[in-house]
Amino acid sequence: MAFSGDDSRCPICGEKNNCASVQGREIEKCWCMQKVFTSDLFKQIPLESRGKACVCIKCAGRQKKEGED
Repeated sequence: MAFSGDDSRCPICGEKNNCASVQGREIEKCWCMQKVFTSDLFKQIPLESRGKACVCIKCAGRQKKEGED
């Protein structure tokens, strides 16, 4: 999925990402601050979408831990 121009949507699945920054809240209070993101998760984001929108909690939850097959 390429970047849709809507930074409130996950660039992997297109669902709402519930990013605190997009909602006008402090980023320190975002759900993502409690998560560790693997390089494999970032590889799933299309190149043209990287750095433009946050992934959602569902996609973050489906990621494998580093070193898992």
